[in-house]
Amino acid sequence: MNRVWWMFIILAVSIFGSGAISIVWLRMEISATAKNCGNLEDQREMVARELRELRGTKSRLLRPSMIAKLVEGRLSVPTAQKTVHVTEREMNSYQKYEIARSNNPRRGDIFTRK
Repeated sequence: MNRVWWMFIILAVSIFGSGAISIVWLRMEISATAKNCGNLEDQREMVARELRELRGTKSRLLRPSMIAKLVEGRLSVPTAQKTVHVTEREMNSYQKYEIARSNNPRRGDIFTRK
């Protein structure tokens, strides 16, 4: 009977010991994961700040007054000599043509047949 008790005690200690070691291992894993989450949250906050700053810059640059300042002296109403008038008949005659989709169309490639 003495031998059975010793076996039971050794088995109980080994089960409780492995349980205690696994609990410590789990706490270490949880701690490492929490540290990683903290780093990711810090990075997210930095990106969110940069995004707010970029959105503010974009909204400031898209104000009509800023756009007017940016194009001042470069854009103007075309003169009558540079204005082209197209009649409805001319527009209908060009419906059978398709404008070339090339990024750098050559002078002769502006209109192509369908």
